Amino acid sequence: MAQLPRAASGILMLTLAAPAFAQQIALHIEDIAAPTFQASGISAELESSRFTATIKQLSVQGHDWKNVRLTCPAIILERDTIACTQGTLTEEQSWPVRFSYAPGAKQLMLDLSLPAREHWHVEARWGKRWDIAANIDNGKAAHFRTWLPQDMPAPSAGVINGKLNFSGSDTNLLAADMDLRLAGIAFSDTSGLHAGEKISGKVRLTAHPVNRELVWQGEALWDQGEIYWDPLYLTGGARLSARGRLDPQRVTLAQASLHWPAIGDISASGSWDRTSRSLSASSFQGTQLALDPLYRSFALPFLGKTALAKSAASGKMDIAGRFAEGKIQSLDLTLDHAALQDKDGRFALRDVHLKLPWRAQAATSADFGVGGGQVLSLPLGGFTAAIQMQDKKFSTPRLDIPLLGGALGIENFQATSSPQGWRWEFEGGLTPVSMEQLSAALHWPKMHGTLAGVVPRVRYDAGKLTLDGALLIKAFDGTAVIQDLALLDALGPAPRLQANIDMRNLDLDLLTRTFSFGSMQGRIDVSVKGLELSNWKPVAFDGSVRSSPGDYPRKISQRAVQNISSLGGAGAAAAIQRSFLGIFEQFGYSQLGLSCVLKNGVCHMGGIAPAPNGYIIVKGGGIPAITVIGYNPSVSWDELITRLQRVTQGNSTPVVQ
Repeated sequence: MAQLPRAASGILMLTLAAPAFAQQIALHIEDIAAPTFQASGISAELESSRFTATIKQLSVQGHDWKNVRLTCPAIILERDTIACTQGTLTEEQSWPVRFSYAPGAKQLMLDLSLPAREHWHVEARWGKRWDIAANIDNGKAAHFRTWLPQDMPAPSAGVINGKLNFSGSDTNLLAADMDLRLAGIAFSDTSGLHAGEKISGKVRLTAHPVNRELVWQGEALWDQGEIYWDPLYLTGGARLSARGRLDPQRVTLAQASLHWPAIGDISASGSWDRTSRSLSASSFQGTQLALDPLYRSFALPFLGKTALAKSAASGKMDIAGRFAEGKIQSLDLTLDHAALQDKDGRFALRDVHLKLPWRAQAATSADFGVGGGQVLSLPLGGFTAAIQMQDKKFSTPRLDIPLLGGALGIENFQATSSPQGWRWEFEGGLTPVSMEQLSAALHWPKMHGTLAGVVPRVRYDAGKLTLDGALLIKAFDGTAVIQDLALLDALGPAPRLQANIDMRNLDLDLLTRTFSFGSMQGRIDVSVKGLELSNWKPVAFDGSVRSSPGDYPRKISQRAVQNISSLGGAGAAAAIQRSFLGIFEQFGYSQLGLSCVLKNGVCHMGGIAPAPNGYIIVKGGGIPAITVIGYNPSVSWDELITRLQRVTQGNSTPVVQ
């Protein structure tokens, strides 16, 4: 009788019955427990030459089998060998099995034939030195799910062909030779965040001892198929070859080369500490990498909730880096004729050049240049900048971006990486920009004059952009001051903006000529308090337009009167001195004003002063004079915008009573 495992426990019963013409042996073990497996309800019976073994419950690495049964109708019992040439292994299905077991020599040969021409041939020898060899023909990949950790995606389809040879001593691997061909492999996990389909390729690995190390080299060829590894989605067409060493302390990657035809070639080396289970050192390098597939496959999946979610890149990139002591030590990045463009046309940078030599322990400088681009249809001219780098701090003293005959100046730009993300800040100004070019670029009605401004300190931290002071803009011969500006989730899919705006002494003639509103002479002040934009659409504000204080001509054309009247909607009426309508094109006024408090999508309207059943929008003055009264106290914001668009496009047909 073979030696029983030391971990066996429970009830052991052995029955021998040996009449003169036959022998019968029965063996029963209640359970066997070991660190890697557990078996219970074990029984084996030998009657004449028929052998039957049953295990009611078998658990290996968390996987369970029930009622595993091995039957051999004609077992061969020799002095040193137990063999079966026509056995059957039964669990959920029955498979033909052939084995030969030599207890003395500690050798086992197992030959298992399964449906669909699946065949496994395994030979094992154990002792102080052990060897395992296997030949696999049409082996189902799903069988391996039993031996994989439960937190790994389990194979569900596909076949494996090839051979395996491993040898070692105790728990040490001394040599390996593996050559496997994979076809139609599929895997997934319960979360659905990791899955693969129709994966085909080859895996080769050899290892042999040199001195006290195991020297290895391998190659993995991924021919076809697709893998989703949240958030990355990759398709086949890559080859990885690597070589290195293995010792009790570390796994050393002497050289690895990844050939990805669509992207380029990347080489790497490194060392993995087996004790701390961490990357102790590594380096990588790639030259002339294609940015388009690289950005699309490995960058875009992480940018889904930012303004870059619909962007595309092109050009070439060189990259090299070194990692040690738990952090990146150096990074060299070069972009050549690169481009970044939003598919919705919100921004674009063309002909981008970058030469960035970053070092963890030294100050360096990067050269950055852009040939041109656009932001919200505004064309940007080319510019260059020198970027100073010190650890994780980046700065540039001055950057001028040409814009519509002027320039956007950025001074003292500084960016710092923190555990909460990137923080950056700058200040600057806008030198006079042609309003005619600006309106043409934005497809607005033609505007006149220039636009200039002073930008106070702008800060960006944790997704929030704020101003330290007031943003001063000069336009329509007046001034605009923007205060308390805050932009939340600036790079997200739904940014929110808050601000208070005060405009003073705007020239109405310049403003109304711009929008084909009808001629108006005078000056106005505009106040917008508590402005809130969500995804660039107003959701709340308290705004008003009032005549500016002072002495200046105040005239309003009949067309402007009609357009102002039409803003009140079909229910609004203008109380006009009708007798003058057919004679005069212009009227005098003493004051005008209109207000809107936007709340819950409704604009609650008001004027200069209350009027019977309404409010005064234009108060007459001089000869001829005109007074416009609004009667509609509230109007849907969307409807108001539609009316404004209609009157500014000259398509309004108001009814004047």
